[in-house]
Amino acid sequence: MSRINETLKQKIDELDLDKRLNDLTEQAEVAINRALDSASDYARDHRSDLDRWLQRASETVEQRTGGRYSDRVTRVRDTLAGGVDRLAARRDDPDV
Repeated sequence: MSRINETLKQKIDELDLDKRLNDLTEQAEVAINRALDSASDYARDHRSDLDRWLQRASETVEQRTGGRYSDRVTRVRDTLAGGVDRLAARRDDPDV
């Protein structure tokens, strides 16, 4: 092993970077799960509002483009609605 590699390995061990990185990863995972839980609650509580917003946005795009992208708009709206459904269902099944 080269001298630089040995020095780096010693510094990593000395600073206990593996443990710190694992701790940071765990903290990030907890924060992400909290954010997903909040988003899930919002999606469930405001599902009808979100549906209305998606419908209104779709209609606006349809009007402004003269319906040229109707298939794409429908696909995007359906994909977003499916994502909202999965997000809303997350509280019931956290593995979703």
